[in-house]
Amino acid sequence: MVETRTKTKVEKLAYSLIGRRLKLREKKEKYEEFEKWLKSARMPVSYDMYISTAIFFSIISGFVGIFIGFLFSQFVIRVRPAIKYPQVPPLLVQHGEFVVTFVLSIIVAAVAGGIVYALFYSYPKIKADERRREINRMLPHAINFMYALSRGNANIIEIIKSLAKHEETYGEVAKEFQFVVRNMEFFGLDLRSALLELQETTPSDALKEFISGLLTTIDSGGDIALFLAEKSEQHREKARIEQKGFLETLSLLAETYVTVIVAMPLFMLIVEVIMLAMGTGSMRMVYSIAYLMLPVGSAMFIAIIHMITPSDVKRVPILKEEHFEESDVRLSEEDKRSEVYKRYMRAKRWHAFREALKNPVRSMRENPLNTLYLTVPIALAYVIFSASTSAIIPAIFIVFLPLSIFHEMKRRYENKIKKQTPDFLKELAGTTATGATLQQSIDIISKAGSGGIYKEVERMKRDIEWGTEIVDAFARFANRIKVASLSRVVTLLMETIKIGGDITEALYLSAKDSDIERTLSKERMVNMLIYVIIIYIAFFVFIGIIYMLFKDLLPALLETGVTSTVGGVFQRAAISREEITSVLTQATTLQAIFAGLMAGQMGEGDILAGLKHSLIMLVIVWVMFTFFI
Repeated sequence: MVETRTKTKVEKLAYSLIGRRLKLREKKEKYEEFEKWLKSARMPVSYDMYISTAIFFSIISGFVGIFIGFLFSQFVIRVRPAIKYPQVPPLLVQHGEFVVTFVLSIIVAAVAGGIVYALFYSYPKIKADERRREINRMLPHAINFMYALSRGNANIIEIIKSLAKHEETYGEVAKEFQFVVRNMEFFGLDLRSALLELQETTPSDALKEFISGLLTTIDSGGDIALFLAEKSEQHREKARIEQKGFLETLSLLAETYVTVIVAMPLFMLIVEVIMLAMGTGSMRMVYSIAYLMLPVGSAMFIAIIHMITPSDVKRVPILKEEHFEESDVRLSEEDKRSEVYKRYMRAKRWHAFREALKNPVRSMRENPLNTLYLTVPIALAYVIFSASTSAIIPAIFIVFLPLSIFHEMKRRYENKIKKQTPDFLKELAGTTATGATLQQSIDIISKAGSGGIYKEVERMKRDIEWGTEIVDAFARFANRIKVASLSRVVTLLMETIKIGGDITEALYLSAKDSDIERTLSKERMVNMLIYVIIIYIAFFVFIGIIYMLFKDLLPALLETGVTSTVGGVFQRAAISREEITSVLTQATTLQAIFAGLMAGQMGEGDILAGLKHSLIMLVIVWVMFTFFI
């Protein structure tokens, strides 16, 4: 349910020392907007208590800042040049050390305290914005869930309570409806008042619009199922429009990336190398382009595309089996602080660690990032013992290759499941529509295909034959596969079974939703392929020009490059082939890594999917610099 907690000792102390003295409770109008942020963020604390805590920690930070400022001022005093300017007042010169110490201490204290207060003050708004994005992302799935249950003749209160129970599947949307349930069950509000309260406090405009329409339907006595059907279709159409806009934005970013991160640094590198050969350039500029402009610029583009790319939840929910739901005990904060609970959690973590050691491959397949625990130490040891820059590319291979392999295995399995899900649901709906029971339908479908989802359907069939309740069998089925979209489907089916709804209708609706999701994903993949090709073309242009620079331009410049001093004395350019080769090799390596990650983010909407592209590009770089340069 909605998060609740008791006031901490720090909050009580802060309020007693600051809040009461400043009479924050009487200044509600001043903090009216801030109070809305707290409610939108679902932070269970009053505005006066929170502001008191913010001021309390900012004061502590100010005192720490005074100490840091004092230390910094002593450093400044030690390294400062003697003041010899006649315009400086003698009194200031005489007491200069005291003035410097005082001013720097006050400035650092003010900055430290101000930053801490600003962070505290802005945190609720940041959290509310995060919740808004999560709500907007999950709302179409939640509406589809509500629509399916409404077709089973469940009333709107039952539907809302059912959705509120599934926070692990529907995330922040479920939390918002937990807010409605809490207001009805604990504060005695009717459904309309509770929904109005949610409409006023939710950070999502999309949810506000949905609640407004729902209230209008309830007040007018309209058909809620029809309203939910229209909203479900509306969000599907909205998803198509948003995808079109996303692809257009991606096209613009791809063109900008090629211009700013590929063409411009390459042009600047060539110009700077020529100027170096003439004796007027600077290696610092070359270092800045290679080690700052290329990686930082690429990382910024990847981050921007990652933020705007539509994606499903990364953390797949673990569905609870019906048998264990009644015995699920919510522990209080006091229980969690007890020594018994801490020992239990340590034992649980140790058991999980031992299981991972027993079967490391399984652990890496479930979470490919676990490969880094093994590969990073090996790569570092290899670089240290090699003591050569030539070991960098092999070390990168040691880290990237296992991670890429396990990630691609997991991604392909998930894609196969997503591709099979609509067909599986249609087949299951078709058999139940003929009058077969759900158990009989599962038995029939388990023989309809092989591999992927059908392998797990076979295991689900055996679970049911061995006496497992069908709801629990579905939960185990979803927990074994661990794909977010399938977990949402199974959650809907489990709730439909519990309330005795129309399982055939729920299956058809889920199949339609999954089919649209599959179609959108396929269209996105096809349209994004062109951007992957653009990245590869840009990379080949980059390394092609670097190759020509080494083979044609650089040798000629090193042989003939001279410069003239002011006195007319000519001298040869101070440029080392070894140094410039090392820098350009590393610049090309960085370009290969980040261009590959960019291709993965653009083409598949996943940074880790770009590792395979990075490995391909790194092989090309290694071959070029090993055998041709």
